[in-house]
Amino acid sequence: MTDASAAADSRGAFSFGQDFPTADPTVVSEAAVHTLHVHASPNNTILTLTDHAGRVLINCSGGTAGFRKAQRSGPEAAYQATQQLVTRVSERGLNVTSLHLKLNGFGPGRESVFRAIRVVSDWDITRISDATPVAFNGCRPRKARRL
Repeated sequence: MTDASAAADSRGAFSFGQDFPTADPTVVSEAAVHTLHVHASPNNTILTLTDHAGRVLINCSGGTAGFRKAQRSGPEAAYQATQQLVTRVSERGLNVTSLHLKLNGFGPGRESVFRAIRVVSDWDITRISDATPVAFNGCRPRKARRL
């Protein structure tokens, strides 16, 4: 058998299951630093808890906390959504000790999420970063809304 035919035979025997084993998510999430993404828009505040690899563990928002329409945008809705997130973490048995807080947007629920984490949970906030996109020229913005 020549080298070319041996290489052709080995290509046919490739298997994804043996080369890429799946990791146990409970082991990964217990040891690593978790990230809480806070998207504070003018209409709602969306919280997403991820592990160190970026896999989504839990989602909460002002709407899932029971608020509807314009009530979702307020700081109370963000506070309640944070409380709901903390209870879901404890129900699932996730070991969140240190937290990286990523803020995005300038909505009214931005500060109340930070306050709620400090009051409701015993998580250590190791880092706070702001990922809000700031335009430096570019596309023309929408016209200002007049009420």
